[in-house]
Formats: sequence, C-alpha cells, structure tokens
Amino acid sequence: MDIRQLEYFVELAKTQNFRKAAEQLHLSQPALSKSIRLLESELNTVLIERTNKSFKLTDTGDALFQKAVFLIQQFQDVYKTIEDVRLSNQGEIKIGIPNILGFLCYFDLICDFQKKYPGIHISVSGEGTKDINAALREERIDLGLGMLSENVPIARDLQVIPLTHDEGVLVVNKNKAYAAMDTISIRDMKDENFVLTNEQYLLYDDLMQLCMQEGFTPKIVAKSSQWDFLLKMVDSDFGVSVLPRPLVEKSDLPNIKAIKIKEGFNWDIGIFCLRNRPRTHAMNKFIEFTVEYLYEHKSFNYIYYANHHIEWNGNWKSEESRENREQDE
Repeated sequence: MDIRQLEYFVELAKTQNFRKAAEQLHLSQPALSKSIRLLESELNTVLIERTNKSFKLTDTGDALFQKAVFLIQQFQDVYKTIEDVRLSNQGEIKIGIPNILGFLCYFDLICDFQKKYPGIHISVSGEGTKDINAALREERIDLGLGMLSENVPIARDLQVIPLTHDEGVLVVNKNKAYAAMDTISIRDMKDENFVLTNEQYLLYDDLMQLCMQEGFTPKIVAKSSQWDFLLKMVDSDFGVSVLPRPLVEKSDLPNIKAIKIKEGFNWDIGIFCLRNRPRTHAMNKFIEFTVEYLYEHKSFNYIYYANHHIEWNGNWKSEESRENREQDE
C-alpha cells in the first residue's frame, strides 16, 4: 500500500463513480479498477459493494476511507512543513571553529549570518581541526571549519569544501639579526627555540613534517592552544613560531616580524561535513553565505576559492590556486 493508492481510493469514495474518479485522477478507468483490486487483495477485504445500479462502501471500506483522508492530509502537511521551513529559513546548526579562525573573521561572519537569517540558530564550539573530525562523527557538530593539510589525507567519510588559501609565516622577534629578511629557509632555524601550537592543530603536524624534510627536529620550548600566548612569547623573545600570516598581521605587538618561509608553508581553510549525512537547509545556507562573505571581504587578502561545489582533494598547489583566482578576477 502506498499513498497514491489511498488517494485513488478516497477520490473514488467521494465521487462514487469509477468513470468520474478516473477523469479526476487523469487515469484510465481500467487502471483505477486494477489499483482498487490490488488494494483489496493486499488488505484481504472487499472495500466496495459493486452492482450495476449502486455504489456502496463496505464497513472495512468506510473505515479505510476515514483513516485514508487523515493520512493523506498528514502526508501533504509534511511537504507544507518542509516548504515553510525552507522559505522562512529556520533551523539550527552546531559549528566547530578553531579560536584562530574566530579571531580572524569567522565570528564576524556568523554575526552577519544571524542578522540575515534570524530564524537559523547557531551554536559554536572552539575546536582544532583534529577535534572537529571526531566531533562530526559523534554528531556533536554539524559543520566544522578547519585547516586543510596536504600531508594529512581526508578520511573517506568526510567531505571538505575549500574556502581560502593563505600561508603560514615564521614569526620572530625584531631584535634577531635575520629579522630584516623578507624570506628565510626553515633550515636556518634549526638552532632556534620554537614556541608552537600544540598537537591539537594540524599546523603543528605540518611544521614538524617540513622540519623533518629539511633534516632537523625543531627545539620546542613551549606549546599552547592559545595563539595570543605564542605571539606574546615571540614578542618577549622566548623563541620563534610559525603561525598564519593574517593572524600575525592583525597583531599590534610591537616587537614581532613575519617572514615568508622559503620552502613554502600552506595554510588552507575549508568546511568539513560528514559525507553520508544529508546536509540540512540551514547547513546549506550557512555554506553558501560563508563562500559569498569571504569572497566579498577582500580586505583579508586571502586567495579565495569561492565555489561551494568544489571538493578538496589535497593536491592543490599554492601557485595554481593563485593563478586560478587571478583569472577569475
């Protein structure tokens, strides 16, 4: 039994005439008769007393008619409810955002999103990318914003939509002899003390990978999940660090300097979600809004992918990303 069979039966019960009901339903009369016979066979009962001169529902037919009218209305209400939510932009989203991203622009982005879609309620938790992956699988969050790493493959159950490309830079105290340089090799830092983000962040893994490729293990004197603490450590000349370029540029600490890393150090950001979990209307609205917002706010100097239909595959190179963005502009 399906909803279409019930609709056919209800229309027939209302018109009490196979020919008229078939016309209303845009069916042939034999097709309608066959549908009613199949319904009777499935329910193992006679629904209509058929004679040449009269049309009458049986007791079971009358009982089915009463229930079918209710079920059809409920079925139609499902579509109406979904349409009402879609048009009124209602819903709820749980988002995981690392503190670094929140400071840069994403908290402002969320505030602007709430102004545009007041019916969509957002709850935010501050988590690193590694924690975001686990939180998605445990359904503690619906979407995550985090760093993309070419050294860490994306798990098969995750889908990642790339948002922006930038770079990590070496952060040093201005009293260092090399502070006047615009570009420096990470190899030249092998004897320096490092103050780094902790293992919660992919930034840590990528830096360790880069240092190993260049033949040394960095001498780490402090780790923290707090980016402002790391910047203050550098400002006080306790060591050097590697942090996202926009973060350093927004700092007003007087004694720090950002230097480009010669070997290159990508800092790509994307939206994470579970591949096998359907995205809600509210989630799709947030993704679309985020792409548009980042594209419009050019003051952040990112390279913008700005296409929520693209999926990160871990193979994009910085120069190619810049070239594509410039061509789009």
